Amino acid sequence: MVDKIFIGMALLIFVAAAFFVEASWQWWFSSQSKAARRTKQRLQASLPSAQAAEVSGSLWLQRPLAASSVVEEWLRKIPGTAWMDRFLRQSGSALRVDQLLMRSFTLMFIGCLSSLVLLQSSMLALACGLACGSCPLLLLARQREKRLSLIERQLPEAADLIARSLRAGHALPSTLQMVADEMPAPISDEFRIVSSEINYGPGLQQALQNLAERVPLDDLRFFVISILIQRETGGNLSELMGNIASLVRQRLKFLRQIRALSAEGKLSAWILFGLPIVMAVLLSFSNPDYIGKLTKDPTGMQLLFASAVMQILGGFWMYRIIRIRV
Repeated sequence: MVDKIFIGMALLIFVAAAFFVEASWQWWFSSQSKAARRTKQRLQASLPSAQAAEVSGSLWLQRPLAASSVVEEWLRKIPGTAWMDRFLRQSGSALRVDQLLMRSFTLMFIGCLSSLVLLQSSMLALACGLACGSCPLLLLARQREKRLSLIERQLPEAADLIARSLRAGHALPSTLQMVADEMPAPISDEFRIVSSEINYGPGLQQALQNLAERVPLDDLRFFVISILIQRETGGNLSELMGNIASLVRQRLKFLRQIRALSAEGKLSAWILFGLPIVMAVLLSFSNPDYIGKLTKDPTGMQLLFASAVMQILGGFWMYRIIRIRV
């Protein structure tokens, strides 16, 4: 029993450390890397001094984190709640933070209970519960990736629309409203927020700054920086929007070529990562005594723990290899 508790604690520590390393890397790359600092400096330089002091504040429209004010006040005291709310917004989900947490805990409880009944192993039940509890976050991460990818593909058309509207003599705020009215979702939703903030909020510069914070895409940040710099220094904004549209199209074309060349590697990675898990599940149903020799023996549990560690490291390593940034 002591060995099982030790293995379980070690597994939890390893999973927590893996998530901490990944979250730290994402935070550093998005806010502390050289490219992120350079982008932030350009955005800061394009704002007036009175507004630049407020950039570090919240740039999100307020919405409730929970149905109850007591629960919301409690959630706001927990570190990471703001990140979770931003994650939900970027994925386009209508869920609140309390709904997401409730679904995760419910699935984790069901996964633990079912695995404990079927496998009769507390450590495997805990691992299955954690895996089930992370399913809502994984689904939201997938939705967020699809939504940001769609916005990125729609950005050249939006830049072309802005360029044509500017050549026709429209002002920049009205061209942004045209994007919100004529472009499909989800980019129309983001520009609709920009138009609302221009009309009822802090103005054009802060609205564009908020857009760059809401949608973490490099191309969109370059789009925002170009508009803000042009408003300070002057120039032909319609020609600039046309150049941005052409540049983004060329980059997306190159990215599609890279994805086509790396498709075989991605398929191999999925097979290598999923095959041991699928085989273990099938054997647990077809021949429980065979798997029972691993789950009921201390040495078998140690082997399973070592296999899980190597499986997670291998999956993370393959993910980093096939994830190519352009």
